Amino acid sequence: MAHRLLLAAALSGHGVRLGVARKTASPNEAGQDLALGGNEERNLNRLSLVLAAARVPDNLTYWERSWSSSDHLGVTVHVSCVASANGVVPHGIDNDILFGLTNAYIGAGSPQDNTFRVTAYQLLIYAALPIGGHSYAAIRPSLTRLRNSTFTIQDSWYDRKEETYQSLSTSLVQNWKVIEKRRAPKSFVDESVNAEALFQVTIDPDLARSIRLGYIRPVDLNILRNLSQPLTRTLYRKLEDEKHPVDRPEQLIYQSALVPWAERLGINGRPDTIRRALLAPHKQLLDCGFLAQVNYLGRGKDQDVQYVFAKTTQPPARPEAVAALTKRRVTQGAAVQYATEYGLDAVNEAVRRFDDLLAAGYQAKSGSGLLIDILKNPLKYQTISADLVGSARPAASQKPLLMENGVEDELPPRSLQAALFVLKKIVLPESFKAEAAELYLQELVSIEELSALKQEIDPANTILSWNARKAR
Repeated sequence: MAHRLLLAAALSGHGVRLGVARKTASPNEAGQDLALGGNEERNLNRLSLVLAAARVPDNLTYWERSWSSSDHLGVTVHVSCVASANGVVPHGIDNDILFGLTNAYIGAGSPQDNTFRVTAYQLLIYAALPIGGHSYAAIRPSLTRLRNSTFTIQDSWYDRKEETYQSLSTSLVQNWKVIEKRRAPKSFVDESVNAEALFQVTIDPDLARSIRLGYIRPVDLNILRNLSQPLTRTLYRKLEDEKHPVDRPEQLIYQSALVPWAERLGINGRPDTIRRALLAPHKQLLDCGFLAQVNYLGRGKDQDVQYVFAKTTQPPARPEAVAALTKRRVTQGAAVQYATEYGLDAVNEAVRRFDDLLAAGYQAKSGSGLLIDILKNPLKYQTISADLVGSARPAASQKPLLMENGVEDELPPRSLQAALFVLKKIVLPESFKAEAAELYLQELVSIEELSALKQEIDPANTILSWNARKAR
């Protein structure tokens, strides 16, 4: 409590007003951010539960589809959806919100009760959506459609642990609510929300279990963030699933009958109508370098669409590699960067050597700095034996991470002034700065970690993740 009073006084002295802060990042700024690692639960994509079309008729409250899957399961998929009497079936941006909820659940540590909390700003980041009024306004209606629609899946939901196909009748979102009125809209009738609106969401137990079992696939958010329409984003994620099947190596080509493929996307009509609807999404995926070619083979209702994938230059970060680094206090943004650059095997080896050094008594001024140095310079640490640890430190590990003003080595004692100085140049809502400063005063984060926030993709999310340290 004393820390909070000091923070209030100090921030007031710096011309900062505590209260509900508004995120002012423009959609263009958000699009320029490097993306955090994203993951998609494979059943959601495979079963095409949310229609890809941006708009649907006002009376579309039910659909039913069946098709033969082309993946390793080799079963006939039967899926239906019924919406509440006053709504329509999930569609369009609901796919992105569901994708964001999947990543928010993973980011919360995949809790066993399937319930987690996420701010509106975080959810848009997790969903790879642009930060702006249109996206904020879409959150509440989307969550409502996902909660109020019931999906019936017959012998088609894959259980990775049991290796069986299950039948489910469920809403993907079991419950949601705004839990902190300070962060809620002024009027609950108004469907728009601000950046700090705090949601509590409970997702379907089978969906949550599948995520915990690791039936997920990494998604390249650098591509996803640059796709402007819901249909294009959904098409991209479906094609990523076909490019990286569970039971086979990476595919160079995917081919499907055009009409059934369009039905999975929620596009109905004649082949020429389907081709017109897919024209713009195909162009975007070609322009961004994900696809090398799109070909149509045959004529009329019997024609196929063939996708030729461009060669992958660098796979997205593996979530287990990111988790191994963040567990050892490497910030989220840096963990994604290094996991992408060095790969899972190198990260695992660096983590093993890092843990061995600490277990042998090695004293590091900056644990995260030491781990990154091991990852970057593995040969330097191969000859360090346990009996020498602590008596001779590698030269490159003697320096802590640089602060923004270039100060190194001797850091000042922990003080509110030091925290505010570092946080001053970081673009964040003031309430998040106050929270970060308080964590610093409680010795839960280091000055290096505060300074590194400037390089973070989503510094607000990193600060929220630090709160988990209070339970240690």
